[in-house]
Amino acid sequence: MDLALDRNLDLILVGRAGIDFNASQLNRPFADVDSYTKSVGGSPANIAQGVSRLGLRTGFVGKISKDGMGDYIEDTFRKAGINTDGLVRDDQGARNCMAITEVLTPYNSSSYFYRELTADLLLRPEEISEQYIQSAAAVMISGTALSQSPSREAVFTIIEYARRNGTKVMLDIDYRPFGWKSPIETAIYYSLAAEKCDLIIGNREEFNAVELLSMPDNRDDAKSAAAFLAKGVEIVIIKEGPHGSCAYTRSGEEVCLGVIPVEVKKTFGSGDAYAAGTLYGLFKNIPLAEAMALGTACAAIVLAGPVSCADALPDLQQTIDFLKEHPLAPYARKIGD
Repeated sequence: MDLALDRNLDLILVGRAGIDFNASQLNRPFADVDSYTKSVGGSPANIAQGVSRLGLRTGFVGKISKDGMGDYIEDTFRKAGINTDGLVRDDQGARNCMAITEVLTPYNSSSYFYRELTADLLLRPEEISEQYIQSAAAVMISGTALSQSPSREAVFTIIEYARRNGTKVMLDIDYRPFGWKSPIETAIYYSLAAEKCDLIIGNREEFNAVELLSMPDNRDDAKSAAAFLAKGVEIVIIKEGPHGSCAYTRSGEEVCLGVIPVEVKKTFGSGDAYAAGTLYGLFKNIPLAEAMALGTACAAIVLAGPVSCADALPDLQQTIDFLKEHPLAPYARKIGD
């Protein structure tokens, strides 16, 4: 991928930045948890923190509340080295999105989401700076920002600003069913955005949601990738959970990697960590398989780390050392699994 790395920023993340309250006690239901720790969360915020910690020059576009929680998000980003020029503070009393985590067992983790009329979904097109989008080699939009207006229109504004200024456009599908009115609406707007992107990343279930109208019965990763590559997308990455991940490029390259087995503490956050590591590798122009290996290592570290995505995200040296000590398992998924 030909990235304009002479710009002020490498990557701008677009979408929600909220508050995660992470259970301090593991392997117990919500009713039995006595305390929580807080962190800045939401997939785009997690990825922003991840790539910044690895070493990319990172920015963020989103709307946050004009209160103490908003202050906490902005302060956290600044301490992490994330440029906040694209952050907008809401002046209408909206609150930030919030997630409360629960870990019943290592493989049964969940979150209680609060997303009704949150500040991130109120970002308006006129609040987007074309100059800021132009200042980055790439922007990555979160699919949840497409779920409601005016955030939806703000995202398409960002896409158009990026395309006319040579800024690459990346899509993290990040599909949350409860944020959409219907599966058909989901498929329509994801498809409209995806065909304007240079890179798409998501898991198999998310691609199923995007393809509801175009290929409703498809479960074949290669077929999904081929459809988007034919529309001009350069790289399609499909995450397969415990099976690993596969990437497909317009030049015909196909790379599939397995996971790194670890003692799992919780299941959330690994997808964002995988995206952060893989993106770092792509921006550093290393071979695709090596970039994906970095992503796989970041995901494994988060799975085995503290019960918080943000706090568990590794730096570059930690990721490299982990890869040296932990070999990847073979990729073994069969079509239809």
